[in-house]
Amino acid sequence: MINRKTTLLSLTTLVLLLPVTPASASTYTVVKGDSLFQIAKKYQTTTDELMRTNRLNSDNLQIGQTLEVGNKPAIGGQPAAGQDTQPADVAADQPTKPAKPDADQPKPPKQMKVNADILNVRSAPDIDSKIVDKLSFGTTVHILDYGQEWTRISYKDIEGFVATQFLSQKSASGETAGATPSKMDVDKLQEIIAPLMKTRYVLGGTTPDGFDCSGFTSYVFQQFGVKLARTSDEQFQGGTEVPFEQAQPGDLLFYDSLHKGKVSHVAIYLGDGMIVHANGDDVRLEKEVYMHKIYPFYGVKRYL
Repeated sequence: MINRKTTLLSLTTLVLLLPVTPASASTYTVVKGDSLFQIAKKYQTTTDELMRTNRLNSDNLQIGQTLEVGNKPAIGGQPAAGQDTQPADVAADQPTKPAKPDADQPKPPKQMKVNADILNVRSAPDIDSKIVDKLSFGTTVHILDYGQEWTRISYKDIEGFVATQFLSQKSASGETAGATPSKMDVDKLQEIIAPLMKTRYVLGGTTPDGFDCSGFTSYVFQQFGVKLARTSDEQFQGGTEVPFEQAQPGDLLFYDSLHKGKVSHVAIYLGDGMIVHANGDDVRLEKEVYMHKIYPFYGVKRYL
């Protein structure tokens, strides 16, 4: 009769000697157009986790590079090696755009405009990364690296990533660069401005109860369906640059009224050498030649 203790000992020894196969992480091979952010979202992880797992010093990837992506199923597309395909929902706050074939993808312009009221600029292409700056509507940015979901931009001395869906897809130079305002446009401009004359000057004012210079221009342009950035300096960053000799009614003229080396005042050109602006005590008419004599002139921008 076989000793029971001996049998149990033998079975235990056999189990201990069986080879154990570890649950190795699945891998993904980088292809053209990939970003670390896209891969992290596809495999339901984070860019920080991918960088730690793969001992990456930056989020720059090379085509053909192999990454360990964990064992979670991929969202859409082909699964990584050893994984079963399983559909999953993309997070609601994740900015997404459908990818297009290279042949259908238009070449992005060198400059684009912000089309959100406030757009966060982040240190990395991830909604969990640090916010390094905020851009207002209409701000023109330089495109460094355009992507379907995130685009790397520069603005003044700031560089970072913004969600691509909040950038205007048309050139920052605008489609109306050569447009000439019709007589009806000029009449409408005069019609809007007339009841606003003598409105008192209020720092930060944006309504007929009181205007500052950029609040006045924002209010007037809103009547044309054009949303301007809030400050004169930000308004100067948008629009289409126009030589002063070609200024037309409705164009914006910019000055350094504080003598600090940057734009701090904006006025609306009315034609015939006249401007209208919120300056001093109220909204008033002024000869542009007078403004040129007392304040450094920065240029003309066209939005209408």
